[in-house]
Amino acid sequence: MAIRTLDDTLSLDGFWEELVFTEARLLGDEQAKEFAPAFGQLLSRVEQVRTGQLGTWREEVAAQAAVAAVDDQLDDWVRALDVALSNVVAQDTHSPRYRRYFAVAPSAIIRLGLESELARVRAWTSSLTSEPEAVLKDLGSQLGKLVAQGDRALDQRRKATATRSDHRVRVITSLIDDINGARLSLYGTLTKKAVDFHLPHDWPNRFFRRATRSPGDNASPPKPAPQPSAQPAA
Repeated sequence: MAIRTLDDTLSLDGFWEELVFTEARLLGDEQAKEFAPAFGQLLSRVEQVRTGQLGTWREEVAAQAAVAAVDDQLDDWVRALDVALSNVVAQDTHSPRYRRYFAVAPSAIIRLGLESELARVRAWTSSLTSEPEAVLKDLGSQLGKLVAQGDRALDQRRKATATRSDHRVRVITSLIDDINGARLSLYGTLTKKAVDFHLPHDWPNRFFRRATRSPGDNASPPKPAPQPSAQPAA
C-alpha cells in the first residue's frame, strides 16, 4: 500500500511530527537507519522555516495592532469633533455647519474600519483648518496628523500581509514538496529492500505514521478576536 501525500493544509508542526516519527523509526531499525540522516536534515529545515513563519506572523499581527491604535485615536477624534461642533452650533445638530461634517451620526463613522473611516474624514482637514473657531482649527490640525499616521499603518499592514504570503509560496511550498518527495523516495527504496531481503510485506509502511493530527493553516497567522478596528477594509 502506497503512502499518502501530506497535504499543504497540514501545519508546519504537523509536518515536523511526521518527520520526527519517520526519523525515529528509521533510527530504531538496523535495516533502515542509514536513511535517517536525510530526514534529520529536513527536520532542521522545518524548524528554520517555522521560525521564519513566526517572524512574518509577528510582523502581521503587529501591523494589525498599529492599525487598531490609529483607528481608536481617530474614533476619539470623531467624538471630540462632535462635542466641539455641537457647542459651536448651540446643540443644533440639524444646522448646515454641523451637517457639513456629520451627514450621518458620528457613531456610524466610528463603527467603520480605519481604511473606510479615513476615506470618510480625510477631506475634512482643509475645511476644519479654515473654520473661524480655534477649537475647530486645532481639530483640523490633529486630523491631518491622524490621516498621515493611518496611511502609514495601513501601508505597514499591506506590506506585512504580502511578506507573509511571499514566505509561504517561496519557502513553505518548496519545503512541502521536498518533504513529500523524500517520503515517496524513501518508500520506494524501502519497498525494494523489503523484496531483496525478504522482509515482511508491510515493512516499508512501518516508517510512516498511520494517522495525523488535525490539519492546521500554513498560510495565515492566528487571528485575534475580530474587532472593528482590525478589519482589513470595513
